[in-house]
Amino acid sequence: MQDYYQILGLPQTATSAQIRAAFKRLAMQYHPDRNPNNSIAEEIFKQVNEAYHVLSDPVKKSRYDSRFYTYETQASTQAAEQYAREMRRRQYQTRRQYSQKDEKTYTITGSYFKVQGLAFLVFLVLSGISFGVIHLASFLFDRYEAGIHHENVLKAREASALFSAGKIDEAISRIAILSDQAPMEFVFRDTRDSLIEETGRMAEVNFSGKNFEQALRYFQYYMKYQERGQSETLEKIYSCQYYLGQYEQALQSLKQLHSEKPWSLELIYRIAVLNLDYLKNTEEAMFYLDLGEKAFRNNMTDIYGEAFMVMLDPKDIPDRYFEIFILKAETEISLNDFKEAEPDLELAIYLRPQRPEGYRSRAILNGLRKKYSSACADLRKAKELGATGINELQVKYCR
Repeated sequence: MQDYYQILGLPQTATSAQIRAAFKRLAMQYHPDRNPNNSIAEEIFKQVNEAYHVLSDPVKKSRYDSRFYTYETQASTQAAEQYAREMRRRQYQTRRQYSQKDEKTYTITGSYFKVQGLAFLVFLVLSGISFGVIHLASFLFDRYEAGIHHENVLKAREASALFSAGKIDEAISRIAILSDQAPMEFVFRDTRDSLIEETGRMAEVNFSGKNFEQALRYFQYYMKYQERGQSETLEKIYSCQYYLGQYEQALQSLKQLHSEKPWSLELIYRIAVLNLDYLKNTEEAMFYLDLGEKAFRNNMTDIYGEAFMVMLDPKDIPDRYFEIFILKAETEISLNDFKEAEPDLELAIYLRPQRPEGYRSRAILNGLRKKYSSACADLRKAKELGATGINELQVKYCR
């Protein structure tokens, strides 16, 4: 006996909600539209559909559960029934031995064949009527299903028309609700997917064309409805906001990205630069620069141990660490925090001794501390490495 519960992968105690959820999941997995020319998937889909139609109907489910119980318990009574049949057979043989002399002889006559023929004819008539009723019911049901599908196609077209009119949120929301209400109607699902895909495509087209205002609008809708890849979309949203001068919104996008990727040095650096250059929020910039320094020390300790400064090879360190220490030191100098700026500059120069920025910043620090000899030596080194704007600083500090 075919177990409908096993077909849906459910226990016999499954609720109606669990039955619907299992049917939706299996139907979408094995539907012939998704598995063309796959006879195995088609057969499984038929079994899943049959099981759902029985178990989703309370009356049919009750009858099925009762019959299933009878089937399960039949095996436990088989031995007893076999024994009873054997006893009845023996009793029958015993009675027959004493009643053979009283047996009557039956003769087959023409009326017997007439009765049998009439019964057979009645059977054929009733079978024909039953077949006709079933065929008519199937035809009417197919007509009904076709009508429903036609209505759903019209609803999907209405949603697409809203999308074309620029009502993106309303269009996708409407088609999503319809898809949830009729999970087996693939026209809703396909329309929803195509609208979301078109939103992403329009966002990329406008972004490539540097139409950042329209690109931002499409990217925001796309992120709302896409199922994966949201970090990449949020990166594009940040870029649009940055190019549009929406620095506060761009900062929030970066912070959201940072919450998803707290290890990212690039995000830490960009948040600090945005705060310093555009929002003049030095306190928050220093918070993220301190995070960058902490990440550096933790990573180096994990790799080389506590004495990482002796063990590490500066060539293996990413440039972004150097840039974080330079920016942190320059910010500290602007805050007159010379004590904190000095070790940050020393570390930056140690990591990238061939780059002039560290020497230039250290020269400014020494000049402010009136260590003119050291400042002048650092300015000469920065100039040798190709730094610009050194002459003015030499005039100021090389006395």
